[in-house]
Amino acid sequence: MSSAGHILDSIKRMKANRALTARRDAFNIKEANTFKPKAESEFKKYRFRKASPEYLKGLKVQLSAERKRELIKQTIILLLSVAIGLIIFYSM
Repeated sequence: MSSAGHILDSIKRMKANRALTARRDAFNIKEANTFKPKAESEFKKYRFRKASPEYLKGLKVQLSAERKRELIKQTIILLLSVAIGLIIFYSM
């Protein structure tokens, strides 16, 4: 049989893989997957700056202006693509 070599090779590979996982010094899988709680001193303490009300108002105005500009761009692109599509469709 021509496939006997492939079967023996796969059996050898499975045995070798099992032998690798059984070695504790090469793959210490059980210890790597355990959960170790951190001490309180290991947690990072973040300090966030507070935004002033004037900055928030300016940011809202800027974002709304950008949103309006983007909406106008998208509308123009949509209308142009529809117009070009209609021109191509009716010219055929």
